[in-house]
Amino acid sequence: MDNVTVGLALVAGILSFISPCVLPLVPAYIGYMGGRLTHNVSRQSAAGAATTISLTMRLQMLLHGIAFVLGFTIIFVLIGLFTTALSSLAGQHVSTFTEMLGRIGGAVIIFFGFQFMGVMPRFFAWLRKKEQAGIVENVLFSLAFAALASGLIYWAVLEQATVALPFIAALLVGMFVSGAFTEPAAFWHRLLERLETLLYSDTRGDIGGSGREGLLGSTFMGMVFSAGWTPCIGPLLGTILTVAAASGATSGDIAQGMLLLAAYSIGLGIPFVITALLMNGAQGILRRLQRHMHKIELLSGSLLILIGLLVASGQLQSLSQTFSQGEFADFTFRVEECGVGFFEGDLELSHLGACLSGSLFPVAINQSASGHFAPDLPQQEYLFHAEAGRVIDFEVRSVNDDVPEFGLVLYGPGDVELARADKAGSLEFDGRFYPLTAFTLERDGLYRVLLRSAAAVDKARFRVKARDAEAIETAAANAPSRQVETSADEAAPAGEAMNSLTDIADDLEPAVGLTVGKRAPAFSIETLDDVTVELADLRDRVLLLNFWGTWCGPCRREMPEFQKAYEEWNGRGFEILAIAYNDTEAAMASFRDEFGLSFPLALDESGDINDAYAIQTRPSSYLLDKDGVILARHFGIMTETQLSELLHEALA
Repeated sequence: MDNVTVGLALVAGILSFISPCVLPLVPAYIGYMGGRLTHNVSRQSAAGAATTISLTMRLQMLLHGIAFVLGFTIIFVLIGLFTTALSSLAGQHVSTFTEMLGRIGGAVIIFFGFQFMGVMPRFFAWLRKKEQAGIVENVLFSLAFAALASGLIYWAVLEQATVALPFIAALLVGMFVSGAFTEPAAFWHRLLERLETLLYSDTRGDIGGSGREGLLGSTFMGMVFSAGWTPCIGPLLGTILTVAAASGATSGDIAQGMLLLAAYSIGLGIPFVITALLMNGAQGILRRLQRHMHKIELLSGSLLILIGLLVASGQLQSLSQTFSQGEFADFTFRVEECGVGFFEGDLELSHLGACLSGSLFPVAINQSASGHFAPDLPQQEYLFHAEAGRVIDFEVRSVNDDVPEFGLVLYGPGDVELARADKAGSLEFDGRFYPLTAFTLERDGLYRVLLRSAAAVDKARFRVKARDAEAIETAAANAPSRQVETSADEAAPAGEAMNSLTDIADDLEPAVGLTVGKRAPAFSIETLDDVTVELADLRDRVLLLNFWGTWCGPCRREMPEFQKAYEEWNGRGFEILAIAYNDTEAAMASFRDEFGLSFPLALDESGDINDAYAIQTRPSSYLLDKDGVILARHFGIMTETQLSELLHEALA
């Protein structure tokens, strides 16, 4: 997935709609759109509008669905932009911005809930009654409103007084200039009239509506929900974010990253628009239930208030994060891998069921895949796409135990058997077995590897690794080659010429890069304890490189988990190096004391290390083995359980 196209990003977005972490967003969206639909039908019926559903009315929900997706896309692209290419300028402010937007938006959603329930119209009418005139004429009403609004502003900006004071001052000055404290009755009557005009302007004209009224509200709702949602970062979205980061870090041209992010979010939005179209059918049902319309309004409004509370309190994002971890994350990964693989032609329709169930793994060249072998599941299949002329190695190793007796069969395009190999005939180096090395692929297309195990294995790793054919030829041109067993129909390609295991080791040395299986970029940095650390100095330990910031909300939830894992695993060869950026040493020291952190913290003042690792979101983590090779990458919060599972594999 190194070459991500707009089409692939669009497909990945569509597939993300069925990923577990989108689940909390769907009922929230349906709740908002359903509440708006109920409200519109109720107003149209009350005004005596036609009972037939016109084409214009049918387009109304579609337009609101599109407006919602537009708002969602704007925020998602901007957040992706700020946390990648522009991280040095604004990345540290993104989580603060999204949390503020969530609080403000949650309050607005709650207001809409009361509006759809009919509470706000009744409240406005109550205030306008003559017998209640004494309330709005009293300056104490204005003072109470000013105090309540000031408290809401202070809460909305995360209790940051320096940020809240300008807004509160502007509110008080505006109220004073408008006469809220000198002529309160006139002020409140004008304000109520403007609010009613804004909220109910369509009731004074064409009740059928053009579908345009309230579109800004739907756009705003899309922005709010995107701020309260944590995307499942699968392999393709991670690549898109990396593209945005790399483009910004090198040339400043971030257009490609923005285009891919927009395509992804539009793909994610397509099912939401389709949902809006399907909800059109509910208009006829609601019209037939007019006598129960008030109860339906109360129910839809209550649902919207609940959603607003979830958004304002950050619980919607917490639900999304919960569904983006563990088994849910594995399922999300498979959905994206299998769906994109099918779209690219790397998977056939007959492979989809096995791929989604986890018994067949689509892999890219240089990407590792894990498989579980048991008596009832003695084999795994792997699929990869390659061009003619690629020279590759096949690597098999066990994570926890010695590699058992295994058999490997390679099939080429058209499902033609190309070669067979087993453990007995494999080259072994550093606990890894290479049943086929320097194998030249002669055709473009889809290749399938069948790997059988003679014994149960909790987790074995398989990798298809590209190698440089010219380097192989110059390694030992005249050395005897080892033959592998092939089918009678097609002989195995030649090309295995090695002088010694040292030559093999040199050739198999991973290149420097940021993907799993590549060696992590070298760097040197000074910790808060004034100790200079070079990455090479930590080669004898499994290392977690964590990129974070004291200003990063998710980092505050993640760090205590790291401390627990550090206390458990440090004595067994595990180390953590947490690298902050756009921060201060004083803030980091305070953070360390607050959470009782005992692993090294360092400040990347120049941002060079963050750039070298193309950090797009915080927290982000890389887990390196004892040779400095990347075992895993993780975007977002990593729990103690997730880290422990990785360490069980890496340190077993």
